[in-house]
Amino acid sequence: MNEWAFIKEGSLIREVQRRGHLLAGVSKGIVGLSYCDDSNPSSAHWRGFDVDLARAVAAAVLGDATAIQFQPITPDQRCVAVETGRVDIGTFNASATLGRELRYGVVFPQAMLYDGEALMVKASDMVDVAPTVGVAALRRRVVAVQRGATTEVNLERYFGARGLAYTMRPYATPAEALRAYAEGECTVYALDRIPLTGERLRLPNPRGHIILDHQISKEAMGPVVRYGDPAWQRAVTWIMRVLIEAEELGIDSRNCNQLAASGPAYIRDFLHPLRETSQALGLQDSFPLRIVQQVGNYAEIFARNLGDRSALNLPRNMNDLWSRGGLLMSPDFH
Repeated sequence: MNEWAFIKEGSLIREVQRRGHLLAGVSKGIVGLSYCDDSNPSSAHWRGFDVDLARAVAAAVLGDATAIQFQPITPDQRCVAVETGRVDIGTFNASATLGRELRYGVVFPQAMLYDGEALMVKASDMVDVAPTVGVAALRRRVVAVQRGATTEVNLERYFGARGLAYTMRPYATPAEALRAYAEGECTVYALDRIPLTGERLRLPNPRGHIILDHQISKEAMGPVVRYGDPAWQRAVTWIMRVLIEAEELGIDSRNCNQLAASGPAYIRDFLHPLRETSQALGLQDSFPLRIVQQVGNYAEIFARNLGDRSALNLPRNMNDLWSRGGLLMSPDFH
């Protein structure tokens, strides 16, 4: 089978491999998801769950998880950047919606993180307030949000259903929204619960702020690619599924080499697909093994960025495997 038998000229897979690096859109800086831990925004200094998803793509497409150029993008420009080709893939905690796919000409190939928007308020505003009362206890409800996020519709639905008046103030970046909240310009900060947990850690006194129990939306987030390139969409889809299936099969970065060499046949077949299979996807030989070697499986990515090996220390909950009551499942690779 020819290496490019199913990969049409003009597909991003060819373009990325000829270029030699992946262009990945990330957030402007959200702890746990995508943030730069140095003033030098090189590939090596980016960290986070979304960053590791991009690294998995680079490992499978190029054989090198570090062959990435990260481009921070404001929320209102995220899908535009993917649609116009400014980036090859968006890994910037964007929620999949029908409106985004139709308006911008993008596709969300595989949900990788399930969450929901929540509200953070100052603990001093919740003194002697029952948890069930929540944001209704506030005399002034001015909500900081990121411009271009799905929050506007979610707030309208949430506050409208409760007959509560509020004012929404959009900001271009997470840092601006957090500053407005911290300085009292806004009394509420609305963001998906997982990144909101990380943003709280940026505040001088994180314990002085409460993330309310009420979840105001459901969000399924994952990579974003441009519509109209089925080969690229298919490749990204199965790359993401490798991370989930590897965890399901008990394969991680510590044991993958041994299992690839002497594990059960079904494990070896997963880590070393037929060369024809890899070529049909436009990916490197043994791409599942390359991904797990260089990035890890889903559990490892979650633990070091969001879970018990991170400052956020979040439980898996919905982001656990289906076999443990979560929502993560990969179709079969055989």
